[in-house]
Amino acid sequence: MLYIYNVLAAILIGTAIGAVLGQRNSLARITCLVAVVLGAVTFFIDSWIPLAIGTAVFLVGQGVQRNASSARA
Repeated sequence: MLYIYNVLAAILIGTAIGAVLGQRNSLARITCLVAVVLGAVTFFIDSWIPLAIGTAVFLVGQGVQRNASSARA
């Protein structure tokens, strides 16, 4: 199970880094960075809790980005 957590954490970190490079919204950028940190914590703690929280934070940040861009249009 440990390997599954590490693979999922690597996916979260890679996706969040890719998203943070393209962010124009500062709140979405911060949530992506928090997701990267929580994904890195998962490597050392070997628990699913920081991984789940990091994924939720990342998805909320992406939702904020989508809502902010649709509100401007």
